[in-house]
Amino acid sequence: MALKFHKDAICLSGLTGTKLKCNVIGDYYPFWWGITSGGPSRNNRYDTSIVELNAATGEVYIEDTKETVLGSAGHALELKANTPNTENLKVILIEEDADCYDKLKKVMKRRWPSISIEEAEGPASSNSTNVYLLNKNLEDALQEIEDLGLGNTLYFFDPLRHVEYDTVETVAKQRLILPFKTGTEFFIFLFTSDWFLGRDDFSPLPRTADEEDWSNAEKKTVSEADELFGRKKWRNYLLNDNPIGQREKILINMYKNRLYRWFRYVLPLPFNPKKEQLFHLILCSNFETGIRATRNFYTKKTGNPRYSPSNPIAYERFRVEHPEIFTSIYGNNRPREWLILWKVITQHEEGRCDRRCTDIIDVEPNQLRRQQILEWLEQKGYLVSLTVKSAYDYQLRQYRLNWKVVREKLGVDPPSQLRPLSPEDIR
Repeated sequence: MALKFHKDAICLSGLTGTKLKCNVIGDYYPFWWGITSGGPSRNNRYDTSIVELNAATGEVYIEDTKETVLGSAGHALELKANTPNTENLKVILIEEDADCYDKLKKVMKRRWPSISIEEAEGPASSNSTNVYLLNKNLEDALQEIEDLGLGNTLYFFDPLRHVEYDTVETVAKQRLILPFKTGTEFFIFLFTSDWFLGRDDFSPLPRTADEEDWSNAEKKTVSEADELFGRKKWRNYLLNDNPIGQREKILINMYKNRLYRWFRYVLPLPFNPKKEQLFHLILCSNFETGIRATRNFYTKKTGNPRYSPSNPIAYERFRVEHPEIFTSIYGNNRPREWLILWKVITQHEEGRCDRRCTDIIDVEPNQLRRQQILEWLEQKGYLVSLTVKSAYDYQLRQYRLNWKVVREKLGVDPPSQLRPLSPEDIR
């Protein structure tokens, strides 16, 4: 795809989709940093980093309205330059295209003159800005930032068309060196409906798996979808004449399953820029608190009700259902089986869990006992085992809630599905 520019801004069509995404990123970066840095109570002292893997120019020119807005890299720089207590925040901007990179530096000089371009491009040892500019390919850039002391890090994948799964794997292998290690989150932008509706010079996927019936444009789209998934198994599920809405859901679920190789939790945040158009910002994390906070952040924007099932009612039903574990429980004490189950219900995205989840460790520090409790919950029907093809040789038994049993025994329904964010929500 040939890049177009208006002055220093990269040109993109589509007011509603582009502006909607930029607005959300502009709100999300400060929100994410405010939590992961420790917040005001800890003087934001924890090391944090935002890594833009497709930084572009920092500005976006929306051709439909002839309007220039900040892109995601611009919002990261705005946070860094104009927010108090961001000394320990690093902003790392990776852009391989020479023209984009040159315009990014011009935007920075114009908008954020306090950030030294010379230091941002120079050796890390003499960089006092904590902003790093890298005009390199991804692998070289990742190698260079390896020793920067990133702390809690958010990697944003925001390509013009799609993210190749090999790119996701490259970053994950560099950063997630231990199974489901916390401290790293991925944010991936996905043009969901474009795969079925097409866009500009991008053909929609064919409605048949028979390659002889594909046009040359459709062959190119299929090839790009192979890159998106990193394999070809998706074809049997998406190359058919089923309704587009149904295939969009299948695409998201299949993509989530690929990301589960590295992450416990995958939360797709839906956007509905205009009729029939659907995009997703997908947050990947191994830390239940971060996922839950992001879901709450999003529900405030869309008007989704915050998930708050009744603890007293559910607890009483649990006590009646399992009197045998209450024989030595007195007063306000609660059995650990209940405490863990309630955390999984209320705080774990899709009710996914394993014995190494941080909040479960807080309830029961002993690893053997934690596993026994999870197995007891499985035996009683609250949990079901998952078959997850992890990226690690170390196999960790994972579970998810059996919502049917949770509803029948405790009277608790799952959270409502997220309503897509629309332009009206922003206005």
